[in-house]
Amino acid sequence: MYASLRIAWHKEISGPGVIISVIMVNADFLVTVPIFSNLEPDDLLPLAGKLHRRGYQKGEVIFHQDDPADRMHIIVGGTIRISITSDDGREKDLAVLQAGECFGEMALLDGSNRSATATVVDPAQTLALYREDFMDFLKGHPEVVAQTTRLLTSRLRSVNLMLGDLAFLDVPTRMAKQLLDLAQAYADDSGQNGLQNKPIELPMGQDQLARLVGASRETISRALSSYRRLGILSTSHRRITILDLEALERMASF
Repeated sequence: MYASLRIAWHKEISGPGVIISVIMVNADFLVTVPIFSNLEPDDLLPLAGKLHRRGYQKGEVIFHQDDPADRMHIIVGGTIRISITSDDGREKDLAVLQAGECFGEMALLDGSNRSATATVVDPAQTLALYREDFMDFLKGHPEVVAQTTRLLTSRLRSVNLMLGDLAFLDVPTRMAKQLLDLAQAYADDSGQNGLQNKPIELPMGQDQLARLVGASRETISRALSSYRRLGILSTSHRRITILDLEALERMASF
């Protein structure tokens, strides 16, 4: 039924924005994207010829903060981090996004430049949708406008909570909250029904965790050492394993 929206990815040479793997995407996948979740698969058929396949290597920057914006991206595979940079070069991660999530849609609505930088954490594949095609699709599907507004409102609320945490919570507490959020995302991606009090391994290095928490690497290292001594977690090369979820929840509630 959805064959007309199925997209084949052919393996080609690597490089900025080229195709790097073989993936099949259909309407059943697109309805899992938050802004399209209220649509039927048939409603998404007009997008078949509008989605542009892109592949990115680890460490590649998809766009920089303040770049002109002409497209949004839907993540098919891999991990993307969204970050902002201060005038003095300090970096703060706002989100780590996985398959089924989208980014870059905010600038498409108001025509402004990029408000953040998108960087590839793991080799990633996206479907890019250009502004003019997105706006044309919105004309025929106003419900997508409401969904997009909900998504942007949710992200704004997350930023407000983040600012509150930065102002009122110490680093160990902020780190505990961030680890709980990452654990929940892991559980969702794994199809688990909520968090379970069993070891949860997060593919997260100290540098990345520091950017998410908004602290220096040294401060995060000390907080992790404290939690290790308490038996709450263990660490290895770019891995953090949560051993005692209930204890971590208590630390996050201080």
